[in-house]
Amino acid sequence: MKNAKLIKFIALTIVIVMTLALFVSCADNNTPDTSPTNDGADNSTPGEDGSVPEIEEENIRPPYDLPIEDFNGYDLKIISRSENANSHWWNLDIAVEEENGDAINDAVYMRNKVIEDKYNINIINIPSDNVQSDVSRTVRAGDPAYDIVVIGLNGGQETLSTQGMLFDLKTMPHIDLTKPWWDQRAVEQLPINNRLFTTSSDLTIRDKDATIILMFSKKLLQENQLEDVYQLVLSGKWTFDKMHEMMKLTSRDLNGDGVINDEDIIGLLTQQGHASALFNAAGEYLARTDANGTPQITMYSERAVEITERIREIQGDKNISLNADEYGSKYADVWDGFQVPMFADDRALFYHAGMNRVTLLRTMETDFGIIPPPKFDEQQENYHIWVDSWCTSAVSVPITSDPERTGLLLEALTYESRYTLLPAYYEINLKTKFARDDESKEMIDLILDNRLYDLGTIYGWGSMRSLFGDLSQGRGELVTWYDRNLTRIETQMQRTIDQFDDIEH
Repeated sequence: MKNAKLIKFIALTIVIVMTLALFVSCADNNTPDTSPTNDGADNSTPGEDGSVPEIEEENIRPPYDLPIEDFNGYDLKIISRSENANSHWWNLDIAVEEENGDAINDAVYMRNKVIEDKYNINIINIPSDNVQSDVSRTVRAGDPAYDIVVIGLNGGQETLSTQGMLFDLKTMPHIDLTKPWWDQRAVEQLPINNRLFTTSSDLTIRDKDATIILMFSKKLLQENQLEDVYQLVLSGKWTFDKMHEMMKLTSRDLNGDGVINDEDIIGLLTQQGHASALFNAAGEYLARTDANGTPQITMYSERAVEITERIREIQGDKNISLNADEYGSKYADVWDGFQVPMFADDRALFYHAGMNRVTLLRTMETDFGIIPPPKFDEQQENYHIWVDSWCTSAVSVPITSDPERTGLLLEALTYESRYTLLPAYYEINLKTKFARDDESKEMIDLILDNRLYDLGTIYGWGSMRSLFGDLSQGRGELVTWYDRNLTRIETQMQRTIDQFDDIEH
């Protein structure tokens, strides 16, 4: 049995190495440290047809410069979301019992085995139905029950960090947040008063899954003789106006009952909270920090007013857009039971959802594409893609943990994830297994290079999270909403700033 496992482990190592040769270099926060090599070895990976793709440059790991220590069989305990907590967003990427042939599962197994063997530890995943509550309870009791916490930003950033229950990752031993295995957008955008208690990294794939993208039906695009959206994206002409125009040209009443709903063809499948993703796609933030790391309210300007009105026209028109929140009484699961099947049936032109929905569409018979949400107008320089702060998984360390040991092991695990788990997710799952065309692969690069985090949706100061729900339901306009809520926003934001200032460790 040991020999069989060893052979499987070696085979998997070879697969991962060959996959890395295909790993496309990304700009900004998604770029691994690379250097060319020409050792005369054949590092090519056969394609599905047996052909060997041409490789221009092989990506290799940077030197491993962390100290090696023997922790005498220590159980490194990581608490994360259970499947009971949320069937769509539980952490399948922390620990697995054995290899099973699935790319993600086996990459997690290999990553953990490498670190377990290197440091003589056991990596233990502790699934929790309520991570925030369990961590809070044990920290208050002084119980070192968990070494690492994997939690959504709303729970970790908004609650545990402000209550002083987490270490500042910027000051933890061995943690180097400048390394590419730490999400550089998160490291830049999440700190308050230059303190960072939780952040995104390559330890988990759920932050990539929680990136809110657009999928489109190629069949509906062709049937309605619409423009090539890939070319619109690449030319910078993929805008609110263009998406709105396509939605109106596609939506139609199939059964002739005079009402467009889930039995017809619609321009956009979305949900109420994703209006904020369109706001961010336009390059606006509800709140972000200034040069000094102090949060500022940035949601109100002349441009922001114009953008919110356009979002209301796009997402609030029930003749062209279906909101999942309005179908909760009809479907037990509005995603698996309503939106995914409707899109898979080519009855929605666009589907605005998290990247993880791509894997749920693996059985879709016709082809679909993947693109970023649109820019507001052609004058906007870049595309911006929101990371859902609730669905994402971020990493933090409770103050009851040993900072020296945990800092070293967290950095080691995250480093190894960059070169084992991330290629399996990015290359095998998204860019090969589920993406339907070469253009989608290029779009995935663009999307993951341009993600953002909005402090307003993370902390929700003064009902910031309810803004777009209120507007889409016709409850006022941005001007009146802002005037009505400004004092409460400022008060709650200042309270958060004071809480961060009061944390002594």
